[in-house]
Amino acid sequence: MAHARHRVSHGTPTCSTAALTLVLAVLAGGLAMPAAAAEQTASVAIFDAAQGDRQAWTAERGTMTSADGKVVVRPDANRRVVLVSPPALPETVHGAGEFVIGVSGTGLLRVRVQGRRDARAGWVTLADARGDALRETPDGIAVKRTLMQGAAAYERLRIEMEFRTTNPRTLERVLVVPAP
Repeated sequence: MAHARHRVSHGTPTCSTAALTLVLAVLAGGLAMPAAAAEQTASVAIFDAAQGDRQAWTAERGTMTSADGKVVVRPDANRRVVLVSPPALPETVHGAGEFVIGVSGTGLLRVRVQGRRDARAGWVTLADARGDALRETPDGIAVKRTLMQGAAAYERLRIEMEFRTTNPRTLERVLVVPAP
């Protein structure tokens, strides 16, 4: 899609007729996102506490417990929780554009997502964000993937979260959003 050219004249933005027509059509409900585009941006849950179990995820640092249909993570003394996924991740993970961590509370300082191709391989950092790079969404904190080495297959993910305090938090979900 071509970008509309914007000109500012005395503080009033103007745009091309084509861009204005497109905006009006969208506002009037005359244009819908094609089904293929909608499917491409749909997120996939690789962890969902609503399923009532930890789904074979483990805590490498901090703790992860489940009770009463909730999954609770508690940071260690260094205010960190590191979660490791089970093997056999869905194909969507390989082409992820961002990861969304649905954790309750405030004070999340940093999220780093790493992938490993097999049990003998080392961890490769796929996303690492802190501060303003942690984007809040309705589903949780979104972290944009920074390393895009094609659609490499990863056997497991490792998600490291650093918090401001050691207070326990409820983990609701981990989502993968495919790259556009």
